[in-house]
Amino acid sequence: MGIVQAAGVALLSAMLALLLKELRAAAVPAVRLAGTLLLLGAALGLCAPILKTISELMALADGGAYTALLLRGVGIALLAELAASLCRDMGEGTVAEGVVLFGRLEILLLALPLLRELLNIAKELLQ
Repeated sequence: MGIVQAAGVALLSAMLALLLKELRAAAVPAVRLAGTLLLLGAALGLCAPILKTISELMALADGGAYTALLLRGVGIALLAELAASLCRDMGEGTVAEGVVLFGRLEILLLALPLLRELLNIAKELLQ
Protein backbone atom coordinates (compact mmCIF):
# COMPACT_ATOMS: atom_id res chain seq x y z
CA MET A 1 0.00 0.00 0.00
CA GLY A 2 1.40 3.37 -1.01
CA ILE A 3 0.75 6.78 0.48
CA VAL A 4 -2.10 7.46 -1.94
CA GLN A 5 -3.93 4.34 -0.83
CA ALA A 6 -3.14 5.02 2.84
CA ALA A 7 -4.45 8.57 2.54
CA GLY A 8 -7.55 7.20 0.81
CA VAL A 9 -8.18 4.72 3.62
CA ALA A 10 -7.68 7.45 6.22
CA LEU A 11 -10.00 9.92 4.48
CA LEU A 12 -12.62 7.27 3.77
CA SER A 13 -12.70 6.08 7.38
CA ALA A 14 -12.80 9.69 8.66
CA MET A 15 -15.68 10.62 6.32
CA LEU A 16 -17.54 7.43 7.15
CA ALA A 17 -17.11 8.14 10.87
CA LEU A 18 -18.46 11.66 10.37
CA LEU A 19 -21.48 10.37 8.48
CA LEU A 20 -22.18 7.65 11.02
CA LYS A 21 -21.84 10.08 13.91
CA GLU A 22 -25.19 11.58 12.90
CA LEU A 23 -26.94 8.34 11.92
CA ARG A 24 -25.49 5.69 14.19
CA ALA A 25 -23.03 6.97 16.79
CA ALA A 26 -22.39 3.51 18.23
CA ALA A 27 -20.73 2.36 14.99
CA VAL A 28 -18.18 5.18 14.89
CA PRO A 29 -15.54 3.52 17.14
CA ALA A 30 -15.66 0.37 15.01
CA VAL A 31 -15.09 2.38 11.82
CA ARG A 32 -12.19 4.25 13.42
CA LEU A 33 -10.68 1.02 14.69
CA ALA A 34 -10.99 -0.66 11.28
CA GLY A 35 -9.31 2.27 9.53
CA THR A 36 -6.55 2.39 12.13
CA LEU A 37 -5.90 -1.35 11.90
CA LEU A 38 -5.72 -1.20 8.10
CA LEU A 39 -3.18 1.61 8.26
CA LEU A 40 -1.22 -0.08 11.04
CA GLY A 41 -1.06 -3.31 9.04
CA ALA A 42 0.19 -1.45 5.99
CA ALA A 43 2.77 0.39 8.10
CA LEU A 44 4.03 -2.88 9.56
CA GLY A 45 4.50 -4.15 6.02
CA LEU A 46 6.93 -1.30 5.42
CA CYS A 47 9.00 -2.22 8.46
CA ALA A 48 10.64 -5.38 7.04
CA PRO A 49 12.72 -3.67 4.32
CA ILE A 50 13.62 -0.84 6.70
CA LEU A 51 14.85 -3.27 9.36
CA LYS A 52 16.80 -5.27 6.78
CA THR A 53 18.54 -2.16 5.44
CA ILE A 54 19.39 -0.88 8.93
CA SER A 55 20.85 -4.28 9.87
CA GLU A 56 22.95 -4.35 6.69
CA LEU A 57 24.24 -0.82 7.28
CA MET A 58 25.09 -1.56 10.90
CA ALA A 59 26.90 -4.75 9.86
CA LEU A 60 28.98 -2.75 7.36
CA ALA A 61 29.85 -0.24 10.07
CA ASP A 62 30.66 -3.07 12.51
CA GLY A 63 27.94 -1.84 14.83
CA GLY A 64 26.08 -5.09 15.40
CA ALA A 65 25.80 -4.49 19.12
CA TYR A 66 24.22 -1.11 18.50
CA THR A 67 21.66 -2.35 15.99
CA ALA A 68 19.51 -3.86 18.72
CA LEU A 69 19.68 -0.66 20.76
CA LEU A 70 18.74 1.46 17.78
CA LEU A 71 15.83 -0.75 16.78
CA ARG A 72 14.53 -1.01 20.35
CA GLY A 73 14.70 2.76 20.72
CA VAL A 74 12.80 3.32 17.50
CA GLY A 75 10.24 0.70 18.50
CA ILE A 76 9.72 2.31 21.89
CA ALA A 77 9.29 5.74 20.31
CA LEU A 78 6.78 4.50 17.73
CA LEU A 79 4.78 2.49 20.25
CA ALA A 80 4.67 5.36 22.74
CA GLU A 81 3.53 7.79 20.04
CA LEU A 82 0.85 5.39 18.81
CA ALA A 83 -0.48 4.81 22.34
CA ALA A 84 -0.40 8.55 23.07
CA SER A 85 -2.29 9.33 19.86
CA LEU A 86 -4.96 6.80 20.72
CA CYS A 87 -5.26 8.26 24.24
CA ARG A 88 -5.58 11.78 22.80
CA ASP A 89 -8.29 10.58 20.41
CA MET A 90 -10.21 9.26 23.40
CA GLY A 91 -9.91 12.63 25.13
CA GLU A 92 -7.27 11.56 27.64
CA GLY A 93 -4.52 14.10 27.01
CA THR A 94 -2.97 13.70 30.46
CA VAL A 95 -2.62 9.95 30.03
CA ALA A 96 -1.13 10.54 26.57
CA GLU A 97 1.53 12.84 28.01
CA GLY A 98 2.30 10.20 30.64
CA VAL A 99 2.85 7.60 27.94
CA VAL A 100 5.14 9.96 26.00
CA LEU A 101 7.15 10.76 29.13
CA PHE A 102 7.46 7.08 29.99
CA GLY A 103 8.66 6.30 26.44
CA ARG A 104 11.26 9.06 26.54
CA LEU A 105 12.57 7.90 29.90
CA GLU A 106 12.74 4.30 28.70
CA ILE A 107 14.76 5.37 25.65
CA LEU A 108 17.08 7.36 27.92
CA LEU A 109 17.51 4.31 30.16
CA LEU A 110 18.22 2.20 27.09
CA ALA A 111 20.88 4.67 25.91
CA LEU A 112 22.75 4.96 29.24
CA PRO A 113 25.21 2.07 28.58
CA LEU A 114 25.98 3.57 25.18
CA LEU A 115 26.58 6.97 26.76
CA ARG A 116 28.85 5.39 29.38
CA GLU A 117 30.88 3.69 26.66
CA LEU A 118 31.14 6.92 24.68
CA LEU A 119 32.41 8.78 27.75
CA ASN A 120 34.99 6.05 28.40
CA ILE A 121 36.27 6.37 24.83
CA ALA A 122 36.51 10.15 25.21
CA LYS A 123 38.34 9.70 28.53
CA GLU A 124 40.87 7.34 26.89
CA LEU A 125 41.46 9.79 24.06
CA LEU A 126 42.18 12.61 26.50
CA GLN A 127 44.76 10.60 28.46
